[in-house]
Amino acid sequence: MRAMVLAYGFSGKEQTALKTVCARQGLRLRRVREEELGQPVGAFFGLSAYREAPEASAPLPGRMLVMGGMTSPQVDAFLSALKTARAGESLKAVLTEHNAAWDGNTLYHALARERQEIEAQSAP
Repeated sequence: MRAMVLAYGFSGKEQTALKTVCARQGLRLRRVREEELGQPVGAFFGLSAYREAPEASAPLPGRMLVMGGMTSPQVDAFLSALKTARAGESLKAVLTEHNAAWDGNTLYHALARERQEIEAQSAP
């Protein structure tokens, strides 16, 4: 699997910054369109079938990046470069065997819940 980043909900200058970071790092960037939110995340990486008629899905309330086929050093370098490029806030995930079957909405909401739990635990 070639190193790739899926981008959900990016547009404007944040999308341009993301494209630049990916190009500099030799990563393929795949922008996921709203009508593709019902597709399994793994389908974009060739790990599962691309559904002919996925269920309609509500738009995501924010942005999300999914990284796949990347080594740990590549992920670290990518995240560091994103911060420097000011590509905006987004939820981030690494493709796993477990989340590859999830659609974009399911993954986004799982990440959002996880972030809320972490923030609640770290609050004084």
